[in-house]
Amino acid sequence: MTPQEAENGRRRIARECLKELMQYTSDEQHTAILDKYTPKFKPLNHLRFPAKRVLGYYVRTLQKEMKDGGCN
Repeated sequence: MTPQEAENGRRRIARECLKELMQYTSDEQHTAILDKYTPKFKPLNHLRFPAKRVLGYYVRTLQKEMKDGGCN
């Protein structure tokens, strides 16, 4: 798997997670949704941080891109 394919996979999982997160407002529901997507994200985690934390970072990055209307 190339680095670009891995990045695309991480962003795809984060987009799926974000789509589901936007339907709920409570912290407990957000935690449960992140827990649900973490096992899918874990094999693609390229950083030394926990997979759940990195997934949250990708979700926040996608939210910012959606808000700003563009990509970096």
